[in-house]
Amino acid sequence: MKSEKELFELAKMYVMLDRELQRPLPEYELEEIKESMEGIRNTLLEKQYDVDKFVHYQQLYKEMSIGEYFEFIKTLQ
Repeated sequence: MKSEKELFELAKMYVMLDRELQRPLPEYELEEIKESMEGIRNTLLEKQYDVDKFVHYQQLYKEMSIGEYFEFIKTLQ
């Protein structure tokens, strides 16, 4: 089932994982993060999500305050 809310959550998770990659981490944690990111990419392909919208949601999430995040989530189906 494709939903805007799921796509936004995937974008949020991807941003958070990407931020973790910027930190010095042990090799095993880096591998776990990379595998999680690959899983998100696979989900995008399997469910045929709009990749442009995914990237747009990533940018939105990076710029949102906590309040804006909760208000935005309410608008998604």
